Amino acid sequence: MVNALPAPAATSRLRGELARFLLVGFTAVAIDFAVYRGLLWLALEVHPAKTAGYVAGAAFGYFANRAFTFRVGARWHPRELLGFLAVYAVALAANVAVNALALAVLGRGEIALALAFVAATGVSAAMNFVGLKLFVFGADPARADAPKPLPGGHEAAGARTTLSLVIPCYNEAANLPLLVARLRETFRDERVEAVLVDNGSSDDSPAVLAQLLAGQSRIRSVRVEVNQGYGHGILAGLRAARGEVIGWTHADMQTDPFDALRGLQWFDADADPQRLFVKGRRYGRPLADVAFTVGMSAFETVLLGRRMWDINAQPTLFPRAFFDTWRDPPQDFALDLYAYHQALRQGLRVRRFPVRFGERAHGHSHWNVNWRAKLRFIKRTVDFSLRLRRELRERRA
Repeated sequence: MVNALPAPAATSRLRGELARFLLVGFTAVAIDFAVYRGLLWLALEVHPAKTAGYVAGAAFGYFANRAFTFRVGARWHPRELLGFLAVYAVALAANVAVNALALAVLGRGEIALALAFVAATGVSAAMNFVGLKLFVFGADPARADAPKPLPGGHEAAGARTTLSLVIPCYNEAANLPLLVARLRETFRDERVEAVLVDNGSSDDSPAVLAQLLAGQSRIRSVRVEVNQGYGHGILAGLRAARGEVIGWTHADMQTDPFDALRGLQWFDADADPQRLFVKGRRYGRPLADVAFTVGMSAFETVLLGRRMWDINAQPTLFPRAFFDTWRDPPQDFALDLYAYHQALRQGLRVRRFPVRFGERAHGHSHWNVNWRAKLRFIKRTVDFSLRLRRELRERRA
């Protein structure tokens, strides 16, 4: 069995965790500082005020670090909370001690209060990250969300579910040799196929595909003559798919096609796979992209009234019967949002698993180029979201 690409995944994951920890930390510090100074303004003593602020920031930090920084997908266990309390108790003691020591040296002026706060927070933050990473949330995320291995030493041993993975390709001629090579390496099981959609490419993609796919039985292509959007290409591939489980991922090699086979394990292991919706959850991304994802996830969650996270993560997998219920799906990048929201609305059980999101092998993104392109993407997505909310309200009326 071919394993997922290992290489720098651990290092990249650590950098991502540290970046997310800092983002959560800054927010927790703001909560801590606001509570601390507010209680001082109410004439509470310094040490009780500092403790109360720290506890308020810590409560936020627990939930944010669990869900966002270390992305723990396993069920909650009391040992986790005990470990968290132990780590934070030690860090709290260090925080209060450093704060008291700094104030003893610097005095009680405004500048001294700020400097003591920064020193105490820096020490406790470093202790918290190491403690949370090693003792609380330190399990490998690639294993935390995985279903139990099936018997026989093979992830798909004895399973009958068939998979069709749709991969839209628009002017990806330079990436296609790497993509097809990876598919040939991983898609060896007779029950899986890859459908490469030439989504109206104007480069050499048709000729490259014809050459690469000659003689292939589990990798085939579909041609869309005129590009009508990312979603249109995916929908064309889904209609041509033959599997019981269908879905899509990207062609740029930022996500490994092997991830779809990992996602298929959820369907193999589930007693009712027809009510399952499986989606990746990205790690290893730049901090700016993570911040963008946080904002969009929060916006869609509030607007549509469904808890949503990392909406555009890949791969996205679901039963064919679920696809047959779709009515008027969007033809652009909003298709990811549409599929995710429909799954939640219809009560499918959503399962997420971590996938490494690396750099593009060749070329550049067709939407994530700069902030101007992101703003266009945001506008299209917001327009679709508002239309979707109006439709939902009309159905309830």
